[in-house]
Amino acid sequence: MSWKGVKKRGFTLVELLIVIIIIGMLASAMMLLMGTAEDKAEATAIISDMRSMKSIMVIFKLDKGHWPDLADTTDAAEVKKMLGGAKTDEFTLVSSGDLYAYLTFDLGAHSSGVRNKLRLMAPSTGLLKVGTAIGTGVPYEDGYAVEMKVH
Repeated sequence: MSWKGVKKRGFTLVELLIVIIIIGMLASAMMLLMGTAEDKAEATAIISDMRSMKSIMVIFKLDKGHWPDLADTTDAAEVKKMLGGAKTDEFTLVSSGDLYAYLTFDLGAHSSGVRNKLRLMAPSTGLLKVGTAIGTGVPYEDGYAVEMKVH
């Protein structure tokens, strides 16, 4: 049998390689977008947790007449109960009587992508740099902890 005059069908190797490269580029772009979406979701959850904890701190203060000491097992147990059993070990409350109270959240277990999303969200959510002088309100920029003013 002669192949002369028979039209070849199919794709060349170069065409197949180009398609595979394009699919790979699209897949890597999707992976980057998915990572960004996960980081934003985690950052949003942190802000939500901080706001919930802030509300509970205020309720605790109104009920008991003092800010809770999260290092004290009795206060920590009551706060945990008010949170519906959620963990409180990433939170710290710094207060000075009735003058001020700041809630700190430990970001040590979170990725740099999450910290970057928190930095972008800081001005609109009230997240502050840890150790900010009282009343100055310096927005969170980077670091392994973030603060929110309670009172």
